[in-house]
Amino acid sequence: MGRGVWFLISMLTVGAISVHGQMRTADSLKNLMDRTTDPMRKVDLLLEVALDNYDYDDSVALLYSRQALLEATRIHYPNGIKQAHTLIGLGSYGRGDYREVLKSCRLSNLTSAPDGKGIAIYNLTLMGNVYRDLALYDSSLYYYNLALSAGKDGASYYLVPVYRNLARVNLILWKNKEASDYLATAERLAVGRASGGNLLNIYNLYGLLYENLLQYEKAEDYFSRLCKLSAKSETRFYVIRCYLNQADLALRKGDFSESLKRCFDALHAAEVYQYPPQLADIYTKIGEVYEELSQFELSSNYFFMALKITERLGLRYQTAIIYSELAWINKDQMNLDLALDYIDRSQAIRTDIKEDFGISNCENVRGLIYFLQKKYDKSIQEFDKALEIRKRIGHERGVAATIFNSSLVYSELNQLDKALAYQKEAIAIEERLHDKEYLVSSYNDISGLLIKLGRLAEAEQFLKQAIHLADDLKSRTSRRNVYKTYATLYEIKRDFAMANEFRKKYQALNDTIFSSENAVKLAEMQALYQVEKKEQEVQLLQQQKQIQEDEIKIQNVRLQHQSTIIIGVIVCLVLAILTVFIGTLYYQDKNKAHRQLTKLTKEIVEQKEEIQAQSEELIEANQTISQINQELERKIETRTSELKQAYKELDTFFYRSSHDFRRPLTTFLGLAEVAKITVKDTNALELFDKVQETAHNLDKMLVKLQSISDLGTQQLVYKEVFVKELVGEIAGNYESELVKRQISFHDEINSNGSFFSYPAMVRIILENLIENAIHFAGMEKPYIKVGAYDQGADLIIEVTDNGHGIHAEYHDRVFDMYFRGSEHSKGNGLGLYIVKKAVEKLSGKISFQSSYGLGSTFIITLPRGN
Repeated sequence: MGRGVWFLISMLTVGAISVHGQMRTADSLKNLMDRTTDPMRKVDLLLEVALDNYDYDDSVALLYSRQALLEATRIHYPNGIKQAHTLIGLGSYGRGDYREVLKSCRLSNLTSAPDGKGIAIYNLTLMGNVYRDLALYDSSLYYYNLALSAGKDGASYYLVPVYRNLARVNLILWKNKEASDYLATAERLAVGRASGGNLLNIYNLYGLLYENLLQYEKAEDYFSRLCKLSAKSETRFYVIRCYLNQADLALRKGDFSESLKRCFDALHAAEVYQYPPQLADIYTKIGEVYEELSQFELSSNYFFMALKITERLGLRYQTAIIYSELAWINKDQMNLDLALDYIDRSQAIRTDIKEDFGISNCENVRGLIYFLQKKYDKSIQEFDKALEIRKRIGHERGVAATIFNSSLVYSELNQLDKALAYQKEAIAIEERLHDKEYLVSSYNDISGLLIKLGRLAEAEQFLKQAIHLADDLKSRTSRRNVYKTYATLYEIKRDFAMANEFRKKYQALNDTIFSSENAVKLAEMQALYQVEKKEQEVQLLQQQKQIQEDEIKIQNVRLQHQSTIIIGVIVCLVLAILTVFIGTLYYQDKNKAHRQLTKLTKEIVEQKEEIQAQSEELIEANQTISQINQELERKIETRTSELKQAYKELDTFFYRSSHDFRRPLTTFLGLAEVAKITVKDTNALELFDKVQETAHNLDKMLVKLQSISDLGTQQLVYKEVFVKELVGEIAGNYESELVKRQISFHDEINSNGSFFSYPAMVRIILENLIENAIHFAGMEKPYIKVGAYDQGADLIIEVTDNGHGIHAEYHDRVFDMYFRGSEHSKGNGLGLYIVKKAVEKLSGKISFQSSYGLGSTFIITLPRGN
């Protein structure tokens, strides 16, 4: 079987290969490969170099795997062919190229090899993983069961990954008993031969299992073991998994700053180890934390980044989760129709993949949306459907949550006694489960209901339990909420001194939470700001790697071509020898023929040696190029990191400076207003008017500088934009200037279709174009027209004025930062620069037509979205 095969089996989950000493091991193997003359041994070494590069650089690993396949095919080495196909499948899995995974695994299984049983089981398991990722669970279980059948005849030690992955599927489907049984079997088979990879997998899955079972202390214990082992082995996939588990734990405890810190640790680690499905998990977790903080624009942005990955790869299970989260965000923002649309999309997927846990989640969320729409009958129907599923699959926490949600409906219908009975039923379940995180909230909520019913003593008892649990959990958020309810209780009891005391405690704790959240705010904004840059840099590096791979492939083709030439030359020379030999039989004596034959043979040997030497030089050059490429990639990574840090420091300074300058300027403007009221001297008032005008202009410039920063850092929400209403609102903001300068304003919005985009960016575009048109308005019957109309899949926005216009010689420079092309310019030269950057951020186009003295028209083309 050899070192590579069993190591491969034990590392089945992507990412479970250590990068510790990676290059040192790979270099040693390449040195061995240079010295060996055994072609089969050379293939084995190529495979080991490939294996050692996985989890470090999949591109390099795939390159060596393909070289191994070429060599193994050339020398007819079945074991090498089989393993090479499998390693190509493994590398493709890491890239999310599922079609190539299935193709490579099937080709591997079609190759007969003496030591092929373990690899065959591995291939079937990897194919099962592909179908699991694509949420085709029946197909996934089919391949896992095939792998089990293949390993029944004495190959049980190959089956540890199979049982682990069966456990994973059952965890997704909320079949916790079956998952527990499979995990126990995997652990039993792994005893005595458990590699680090097996242990990491088992610890992670046990942690997820105990989370499902609400046994958080056991879950935390297994996740702690996972973190210790992954840190020791530097296994990137599980280092990231550890950070995400820690983020989840901190989130449950209400420690949002710690949760965000761990999420961004995971995001930083993902810059080194890039596995698209896991990157989607990171974005989703960050979105969940911001969702808990009610920072919905930030949250939505990260969910959409995750969605971009999951939809591209066809990861339906993760896509359904993200749709549910987007539904929840839109529910909280009262975008109820859009919330219903997202939850319907989520349920459609979950129904198709037969995931009951997710279906019940969708019905529960839909019930809350109907509740907010005051459709109480529909709300109760959805809660009843969710309750039936959750009871059937044994999701007791979900049962308690759904019962509690039903109580909200009855409370709204003023059936307070019924609402109280439902809340007590939910609390009884949570107490049985010892679910402290949920109990804090439930105790606090039932206290509020009891206060409404005038049962103040009971309410106070529940509040005492709530504050005790909040202290036990060290959850500042929970304690803050309890303080608020305490204040309400004492106000009802007319004990205003105590009520005021709890109000102060509430406010102090609220300020503390707010401050700790803002402590990492700039870092978070920078992380989001650089996500797009990082993706672009990754694409550039991938293009460079592809070019390098193509160059090496071309050299391989040349080597093969030279081999063909060598064979052709040898054949021709042999034919020539035969011809000469036959000719000498007829025309020359045997001795002369022998001398000619000897001479020709010597020439053939010399030519063959020369060609072989050239071939070896090309192979050595090929390996040198590969090493240079790796060194180049390391340098690129280092320089990219330095560039990112410089961007971060510059943008942080830019962001903070603009805000810090505005704070005293705002105070200055306020003092000027006060002075205008209190000072009576006419000359002084004129001076204050000039001072105030100058300060306003400075404030406008700072606002534009903030807009430039916001183009990179502002957290956006994607939703329907109502252009007509937006234009009307902006015109209203400039009404005083329009009236003062007697500018006629017209809107000609003729778009009938829906326009989905980022409202904040569209506002920046329109505000700056309208402000620009006001600044350059003409003297005779000035007007501004804002039009919008549909053109295919795009929305066209036109802003027209009859102002000063732009000289033709300046047309190429109007979008440059700080460019002012007219003596009439009173602005700071940032408006059109900001407009162009915002349009580009929305994947749109901008153009303009302008004649000096006649006016200008700016034309914006934006995609209308879905």
